[in-house]
Amino acid sequence: MAEKRRRSTGKSTLADVARLVGVSTMTASRALRMPEKVSPDIREKIDAAVAELGYVPNVQASNLASASSRLVTMVVPSFATPGCSAVSEALQQVLRPQGYTMMLAEANHSAADESKLIERLLAYHPAAMVHFSFDSTADSHRLLAHSGVPVIDIGGVNHDSPGISIGVDYARAVRQLVRNLIEAGYRHPGLLCTQTSSTIFRQLLNGWQSGMLAMNQAPHRVVSSPLPPTLTTGHGLLAEIRLTWPELDVLICTTEEVACGAMMACHAAGIAVPDQLAIASIGGGQISAVCSPQLTTVAIPYEEMGRVAGKRLLAALEGEEPPLYNELPAAIKMRASTGRL
Repeated sequence: MAEKRRRSTGKSTLADVARLVGVSTMTASRALRMPEKVSPDIREKIDAAVAELGYVPNVQASNLASASSRLVTMVVPSFATPGCSAVSEALQQVLRPQGYTMMLAEANHSAADESKLIERLLAYHPAAMVHFSFDSTADSHRLLAHSGVPVIDIGGVNHDSPGISIGVDYARAVRQLVRNLIEAGYRHPGLLCTQTSSTIFRQLLNGWQSGMLAMNQAPHRVVSSPLPPTLTTGHGLLAEIRLTWPELDVLICTTEEVACGAMMACHAAGIAVPDQLAIASIGGGQISAVCSPQLTTVAIPYEEMGRVAGKRLLAALEGEEPPLYNELPAAIKMRASTGRL
């Protein structure tokens, strides 16, 4: 029966894939549309069957079936990206009452697989797509432009965004933090950057260099690490940084997790904070207020980003034209880790 259908149509069907694997059509569909909900063993067998039969999902039929989609997809580099949970929760609080459901997708910091991920998500026919601290490649830009799906870009506010940009000017924030620290008496600052989006990274470096030069300071003490922004990263890198620049008197870390890790390394090595080394960060989440000493930080308004993104998204879905560039202020909180309460 299956062989006869393939000869007459020239195409394999989802039912053919399911029969070859020995699962239901629903399971085969779920494996292709939501692979995270199917066991790795079944997924591998279905992928092999798809390859053997040359099955191509009928995206057009899927789109017609979900023409009134209430799904919003949110793409993040990693679920551990600083601010991810705060942004997604605030965004859902705005969208949920309007009947929208959110689905988060992790890009795993891989630009090579990004276009495939975007294409896969577009096959769900989402009402809109949200990017958080995520850089789109040229191929992804083209996919999104031709999809007609509204795109919200959250993170470092960006004039080159593929959609509506909502976020903070990290360059402006770092410049102000540098000024505050120099005016507080520090003369040998350093910057520790860890894994982040290229947009935010460029803004951080721009703010650091321009801020240091404006205060007649040399901006050479910079460490750029590809390691993830974790406590372990900050803890592990501190000794090397101090060995390279023994004169360092204040270290700015680009996330509070890294800053707290560096602070823990100081405590373990008997380095007094802030008397022997002051520490500051970008982030401003709960951890900065409860570590000891409390952490000086640039407070990024993650919750407000999510709320504004939700409002702009609903406006776009209603056919309005919300502003494409939405810069939110970041507040600097000077605390005990730099000697200012």
